[in-house]
Amino acid sequence: MRFLREWRWQAIGAGNAFYRALRIYWANGSLLAWARVFQSRFRAIRGLPGPRSFHIAPTYRCQCHCVHCYAHGRGVDPAEEMETAEIKRVIDEVRRLGCLQVVFTGGEPLLREDIVECVGYAHRAGLITCVNTNGLLLDVECVSELKKAGLTQCGVSIDDADPDTHDRLRGVPGCYHKAVAGIENLHRAGILCQILTYAPRRNVTAGLARIVALGRELGVLSVYILPPMAAGRWDGRSDQVLTDEEKAKVRDLQDVALVHFELAGSRSMCGICKGRSLLLSPVGDVTPCPAVPYVMGNIRDHSLTDIWRLHLAQKDFQWRGFCPMNDAESRDALKRHVESVSRLLT
Repeated sequence: MRFLREWRWQAIGAGNAFYRALRIYWANGSLLAWARVFQSRFRAIRGLPGPRSFHIAPTYRCQCHCVHCYAHGRGVDPAEEMETAEIKRVIDEVRRLGCLQVVFTGGEPLLREDIVECVGYAHRAGLITCVNTNGLLLDVECVSELKKAGLTQCGVSIDDADPDTHDRLRGVPGCYHKAVAGIENLHRAGILCQILTYAPRRNVTAGLARIVALGRELGVLSVYILPPMAAGRWDGRSDQVLTDEEKAKVRDLQDVALVHFELAGSRSMCGICKGRSLLLSPVGDVTPCPAVPYVMGNIRDHSLTDIWRLHLAQKDFQWRGFCPMNDAESRDALKRHVESVSRLLT
């Protein structure tokens, strides 16, 4: 029985990922983006895999004060943030590495005045483009500019389907209604939208089910559920980490057409282990994942290519079914790995 349940989770997760990819590439409409898929597979066969997704946090500035924010504590002087030319240079480099998607995250990426320019640059390079946002700035004019730039997908954070609860968790009155209005603006403009949410213990599973119902009502591409992570404001908060039973309940919410849990099954491998992602911070620091604060190197001192190849070469761990930030032993192993990469760069 347990085997059948696990098989079902994995099958639904794979089906959901395939369905979303087809929708995204069809909506993107770029033949260059399709060609990059085959180029990426060819590079992997030759033993030169690149990251599937490259996350760029152009700023950690944000209007919200979320209780679960993983970027909390990474204070950055706005004067030290990467310039537009630096971001474009890194986009060129990840394109050469065989990356398929650039995700602009934060903080709140729409606070950057050059975000539309950066999205357009990545789109013209044949990369799938995504912006993850709190939705506060997604008015008609902003969405129209993002559409013209070639934005493929936008992730909008919804922490609770109850407006008052969402606003309290985000620390901004009216945040829920602006986020929902932003989703509606995206839909009218023809930009794919996914609801980004997380599975806190207070919300398993009735609260998540209400968010899923909201997603169906708004016609979003997907409801993407992240596990709570003991990082940022929740650093060391083991009380927020889901039990195996709670994770199983969340996984049972998955379906092929709409709902996806980041770790679809208890045997799903963490994206760090599969070498699927990297994060670039506002000051050029490179970490293995947006939730991981440990810095491997900085693009102002070393090439991203060198950092990526050392990261892959030194990687000797496998975490399945959970975020390594939620387990003390795995967290220590990840920190040692990052320190090893950093030493080899110097």
